[in-house]
This record gives sequence, C-alpha cells and structure tokens, in this order.
Amino acid sequence: MKLNKASEIIRLRIALIIGGCLVVGFMVADYMLLPADMHQLYTFDRLLLQLPIIFLMVAGSYWRGFAQYKHYFFTFLLIALTYSNYWLIWVCWHNFKFDFPYEGTILYAYYCVFALGIPFKMALMASTVNVIGFAVLMFIAPVYGDRVLISTAFVGGSLFVCAYAKYRLDRSLALLEETNHKLLKLSKYDPLSNLLNRRALREESTKLLAFSRRHNASIAILMIDLDDFKKYNDSFGHQQGDEAIRRQSAMMKAVFKRESDILGRYGGEEFIVVLSGVTEAQVKERCEALLQAWKDEEMPHAKDAQHNNMSCSIGAVLINNSESTNIDLLIDDADKALYQAKEAGKACYVLSPRR
Repeated sequence: MKLNKASEIIRLRIALIIGGCLVVGFMVADYMLLPADMHQLYTFDRLLLQLPIIFLMVAGSYWRGFAQYKHYFFTFLLIALTYSNYWLIWVCWHNFKFDFPYEGTILYAYYCVFALGIPFKMALMASTVNVIGFAVLMFIAPVYGDRVLISTAFVGGSLFVCAYAKYRLDRSLALLEETNHKLLKLSKYDPLSNLLNRRALREESTKLLAFSRRHNASIAILMIDLDDFKKYNDSFGHQQGDEAIRRQSAMMKAVFKRESDILGRYGGEEFIVVLSGVTEAQVKERCEALLQAWKDEEMPHAKDAQHNNMSCSIGAVLINNSESTNIDLLIDDADKALYQAKEAGKACYVLSPRR
C-alpha cells in the first residue's frame, strides 16, 4: 500500500528535524571530548554548516516538486554532511593534531538511507563517493596513524553494508507490493474473464449508483448471457467454454471503454455492465455493438443450439432518477429484461422502459 503523499512529506520533514536535534545532542557529548580551544571550530561546523544544510532540506520540503526529487535532495544531504565531517576531521588534525572520530560518517549514512529512504542505487552512489573521499582524506591526512587502513576498511565496509541492506529492503518491499497487488487482484477480479467478480462488481456498482444520485445522472445496467452455453460446453468441452467466456470479456472491454464503465462476471456465463450518464440511444448502440461482435466472431455453436454461431442475449434497464432504487432492484429488472430477450429468440437485446 502506497503512503499518502502529503503524509509522507510530513513524516520526512519530522525525520529531518529529528536529525537536526540529534546533531545538537551529539554536540553536548562532543564538547566534553574536545579540547576547549577547538570548541569554536566545532561549533562552526555543526551550527553554521550541518544544521543549515538540514534545515534547508526542511524548507525545501514545502516546495511543490519536493516529493518528485526528494531522493536527490537526501543524497546530496548525505554527501554534504559527510564531507563537512571530513573537513572537520582534517582541520582538527592539521591545526590541532587531534584525531576527531569518524563514526559520524557511518551514522549519517544509516540515518539518510533508512530514516529518509534514499533508494539503493543512490545509496550505492553516495557510499562510493563518501568512501573515496575518506580514502583521499586518509592519504593527505593520516589522522589515525597506524589505524588508517583499518579505519578506511571499516568506513568502506560499513557504508557498503548500508547500501546492500537498502538493496535487500527495497527488494523485499517491491516483492511485498507485488504480492499485495496480486492478492488485491485475486480478491476483486474473476481469474477467467479478468473482469470484476460478483462481490467487487456489487461494491463498485453501489458506488457508481451513489455517484449518479449525487450528480443527478442516469444509470443503466446490462445483464448479458451467452446463449445455450451448456450445449456449447457439452459439445466442445469446458476448455472451449472457457475460451468463449474470455472472448465475451474481450468484446465487452472493446465496447465499454469509459473509465467509469463497470464490467463484471456475475456468475457462470452471465455478465453485468453498469453505466452512468448515458442516454437510451447510447445504451442501444452499445447493445447492438456487442451483438455484432459475436456475429463477426462466427464461432460455430453446438448442433442443437438455437443459432449456428455463438451469440449472447442482453437485458438492459435505464433510469434517470435513482433515488428510490438500489443495485439489487436494478439487477432484478435487467434480469427480467434478459428473460424477455431469451423468449424473443436469443441473440438480441431488450431495454426495459425508462423510469
């Protein structure tokens, strides 16, 4: 499930503010570690470099396009914080011969990658840039003496473990999202026809009926049934019967193309279409198009079927005022119209009188 965009931006903004508070919190501990003559330098780095960068990100989060480019901003933030720390390490060693700790480099990486959500590829790029920077720093300023190699290896290992962990996390989340999508599809769609199943069809139809009421729009329900389907199944087998259902589904999708059109398999060889904001002429036009699609298909029917080729019958109901009805009543009216179409010889449609 995807997070609401506004809620996600608020969460990231809070995470940035928490990050700024952590920087301030570490300042208290670092002041006790550092010699007094280094406090001014340290304060400059934290208060005039790192905190402004963080709060620049907070301010940027109010920009309308921030959500689209947030990963680039956070990758820049990670690199900027890391290199401001490298600068502090270098100045402390160069001016004071003090080996300022490098652990902040790792903390920045884990916080930006996991708390702010930098994706794997950008995390890998930032890790590479930061490891190279640390190696160069150790070359021009061997701050940690005989621990230079192990320190470089530790920083490099930690940053690449961070990037790899993000790869595993992103992959797991992608697989989870894919699984959820499949489960959602299974819960809403009929696997054979790839149309809404009966339960989802009723839910979506009820929503469309409510929409029609609010906007004083007409609503139409078409019940479609494959003619003599049992005879077709008995003659050609269930696999061919399944193919006929799939073809009916494809024809319906070709005829009813509006985003608001609701298509579903009601059960067996019965299908339902729910339309909003249509006229009587439009309903008739779509019924005729669906009947014509089966004529064009020329799929041979069973020998004892009423028609030589496969066909369908349609019962339709159209109302302009939906205040005093519900989906079940409309489906019942469409079913009665379908019965009349069957009685009239099949391969035709009956549109109930407008109410």
